[in-house]
Amino acid sequence: MCTQQRRSADRGGGRAPRGGARFPRYSPAFLWGAVAADLPLGGLWAQVVEPPLRGPGFYYSLVKIVLVLIVYLGWIATCDWINRDGEKVGLKTATWNGLMLLAGLLGLLAVWGMSTFFLGFLLLLLLYGGTTFGYVAVRNGRVPAGQRVLTEEHLRSLGSQLLGLKVKVGKASSARRVTEVGEEAKLPVRFIGRSADQREDPDRVNRAEGSKGYKAALRLVHDALQRRATDIHLEPARDEMVVRFRIDGILQATDPFSRPTGDAVINIFKVLGDLDITEKRKPQDGSFSAQVENRQIDVRIATAGSVVGEKLVMRVLDRSQQIISLTQLGMRDRMREQVHDLVKQPHGMFISCGPTGAGKSTTLYACLNEIDRYQQNVITIEDPVEFQLTNATQIEVSQRAGKTFASELRSILRQDPDVILVGEVRDKETAEIACQAAQTGHMVFTTLHANDTITAVGRLIDLGVQPFMLATALSGVLGQRLVRLLCAHCKVRYKPNPDMLRKLNLPADKIKYFYRPPEPGEAPAGEGGEAKPCSHCGGTGYHGRIGVFELLIINDNLRALIRESPNLTALKQEAVKNGLRFLQEDGMRQVIEGKTSIQELLRVSK
Repeated sequence: MCTQQRRSADRGGGRAPRGGARFPRYSPAFLWGAVAADLPLGGLWAQVVEPPLRGPGFYYSLVKIVLVLIVYLGWIATCDWINRDGEKVGLKTATWNGLMLLAGLLGLLAVWGMSTFFLGFLLLLLLYGGTTFGYVAVRNGRVPAGQRVLTEEHLRSLGSQLLGLKVKVGKASSARRVTEVGEEAKLPVRFIGRSADQREDPDRVNRAEGSKGYKAALRLVHDALQRRATDIHLEPARDEMVVRFRIDGILQATDPFSRPTGDAVINIFKVLGDLDITEKRKPQDGSFSAQVENRQIDVRIATAGSVVGEKLVMRVLDRSQQIISLTQLGMRDRMREQVHDLVKQPHGMFISCGPTGAGKSTTLYACLNEIDRYQQNVITIEDPVEFQLTNATQIEVSQRAGKTFASELRSILRQDPDVILVGEVRDKETAEIACQAAQTGHMVFTTLHANDTITAVGRLIDLGVQPFMLATALSGVLGQRLVRLLCAHCKVRYKPNPDMLRKLNLPADKIKYFYRPPEPGEAPAGEGGEAKPCSHCGGTGYHGRIGVFELLIINDNLRALIRESPNLTALKQEAVKNGLRFLQEDGMRQVIEGKTSIQELLRVSK
């Protein structure tokens, strides 16, 4: 048969090829059959442009379709998990979503375009798995050990939940893991020494590296960071050095050091902070830094002598932490709008008050985020600088250099500032200069140690600020506390006592359940069998903190009371008339929503 006859017969349809159906050219079934039959892109294009004279046709390969479909569905699920998980751990979801999308597209193109299916499928798995494991490696470095995924403990837990397996680790494996953790090379921590003028001093690190206890100091800082500790306490005893971490505002004991090792660790930190290691009775303070993977932390150290030895406390400041907004602080919508209006005023003084560790500085940074720092000159005076702000001049107070809050505040008034943040009002001079700045066209943010908003007003008057000056300068006072959030993995639901609800002025018929942490030995909610400490919160029942607030807005009536007769009882009565809600009232909202427990609220709001 000549070529023309064969083409005519082919166009005429002819009979269907043996073992398969015939599809019209250019149809989706035609193209998918080409893909399933390992036809490369070049061959597929040739078939479309110049159809074959004769052939068996194109067929589906069920095995290949199922393999690609399984990977495709896993890829979609992984993209969704990365998008949700990245927001929780503070990673750039846009970057990782783009990488996952690119890896999936390149993998599918490899499957379609390569002549050998399994070679293209292997390339798809490598692109998909490599990007996924890359994300897991980055996110595991930013979260505590209990929240890491695809680790030995995580896989063992999954096997126990899904398959009912109980995998035990042998003694040799456990000892090997402990040895690996103890190796310096495995710890992603590198100390950076500081001199008296806060410059990097490599010689101090070299001296510390050659000293006894250096690896123990590295492990201590690494463990504290993994457990989200904000303070590290080294407390001497007769035979050992007690180690405690402050986590979510509560001190928690950890494994102690022997007394010689503990003393050596304290000397390491004193060398890094430029302190005198021979002086063990007088109090000293200093600071150093540490590089932890891809971020830098600052550590403030303070020593004090005791009858059994020298105690050291370290405050951990993570500069890489993102500055949260007013929305993330936990305020009610109405209060957030009121605070936003206060901080946007052209002049005045806004005070955040509360005890140490109540999150006052974090709140002021969130307020600065509400201000356009490109069009306004923002200057801060802090001790120390805890967060790095863009388009703002940040000054750190140093007692050694003679830089105090009062002296720096007086000097920056000649720098044409629009917004001034004063880390803390400690004395009469600082308070008076801050009030004068607020009266002369500047917006001043500051913090004050006071139990509530009304007490903060009395505290400023006690410092020596004239009532008429305070009444004119003050715009608002925000009192706050930090309550621990119940662990979402192990919190227990219970029915509250109706008598307690009546004492709290809550409707007993509308509130059905409260939540609390599990009791010692009690199995976490949703789990049966043997009770085990929750790996997410370490058995404490709490993980993370959120704020409860009370906001005092200074209106004309309150200004008149402050100016004429600053009586705190009269101020409180007038503030309540204007809608002041106390800390406990605001905290009950978090209790009703199941975010914290009533016991935790009563603890912090006393």
